[in-house]
Amino acid sequence: MTDDADSLIEDIYDTVTFPERWEGVLERLCTLTEATHGFLFTTGPQHDSRTAALWARHNITDRQLADYTSHFRYRDLWTNAAAARGLLNRCDVHRGEELVPDTVLRRSAFFNELLRDSGMGRLCALALSDGGELAPVQPVLSLYRPADTSPFPDETVRLLQGCAPHLQRAMRLRVRLLARQNDREEAWWSGRAIDRLPMGVALLDTAGLIVGLNRAGQSMIDARDGLRLFHGRLQAEQGAEARRLAHMLEAAVSAGGRGASERRGEAADLRISRPSGQASYLLTVLPLSPEAAGPFSDVGGGGDDGARIRAAVYIVDPAAVAPGLGSRLGTLFGLTPVEAGLVADLLADLTPAEIGERRGVAISTVRSQLRSIFAKTGTTRQNELMNLVNRCLMLPEGP
Repeated sequence: MTDDADSLIEDIYDTVTFPERWEGVLERLCTLTEATHGFLFTTGPQHDSRTAALWARHNITDRQLADYTSHFRYRDLWTNAAAARGLLNRCDVHRGEELVPDTVLRRSAFFNELLRDSGMGRLCALALSDGGELAPVQPVLSLYRPADTSPFPDETVRLLQGCAPHLQRAMRLRVRLLARQNDREEAWWSGRAIDRLPMGVALLDTAGLIVGLNRAGQSMIDARDGLRLFHGRLQAEQGAEARRLAHMLEAAVSAGGRGASERRGEAADLRISRPSGQASYLLTVLPLSPEAAGPFSDVGGGGDDGARIRAAVYIVDPAAVAPGLGSRLGTLFGLTPVEAGLVADLLADLTPAEIGERRGVAISTVRSQLRSIFAKTGTTRQNELMNLVNRCLMLPEGP
């Protein structure tokens, strides 16, 4: 038995990286204890990707599992009795007849409609809650025999008690590993989404250094038209604006280190003029509390950046027109290529008269096209149209 137990413990730890091996662990436990069925499940209120890693079964069919989860999970007399006595909150082994008398069990719908026909009626269960990481999910490992067999012996209880610390440790490691994978996946998707935004986004760490910069932001820096990076810091090129921006960034980083309820002032706005004469950049500097920085945790490429990010800077270029704007306006509002081109000219601050001269058409033609655009977009004035189009420009771009 000792060799079998040692081999079983090795299999238990294999489940950390290969969760599909839980079924093999259950099969081995069933063999060692002469159980016919095995089930590892969670009794916590939430069933997500982390708790799903703690579900496994041996000799339980898809239909039986579906019946249990759909109709009998909350009518499980054994689990309900254990919960009522607080037994699910601590690591211990219990036999079915210790939880519910056989006479009561055999009168229940749980037994007559599920267990009996499934060949289950005797239980030996190990509650695996540890009062810590496993407490929210309350995992339980259950072994079953047919109702007409003898109860599980003390030897089975001792075997499960001996396995309990190893089972708990393997489950904790698996939950931690899956949590890190989920966090990395969430951060990856957050980074991809931010990178496709047409506005610039810069993420600052505790020292005020940029640890993340999306494509639009990098393009603005590369243009050297009012903004620059100097020793990893975002700076404005004009003196007064540079001082104002530096003060705003310092204040945001300082505020971002505190919890959301402690922050004051929230976002700060600033216009950054451009030597090219184009419309000024519009900046918003926002402090990020540690909890708010979570989704950005891996945008800068470092696995623990979420713990360091303290502020985000959003930069809008009013003069920027995405290359696919015409197609997008056609899809959203049914604008023709000529009408979409007119909108682009308006975004470039051209007047209807200038647009007509540029295109070689009468101003009356331009105004007729503009009325058509108003009708299709549900606007009535040019400023309403520009506000609508500017919101469309904030939609993410393609790859």
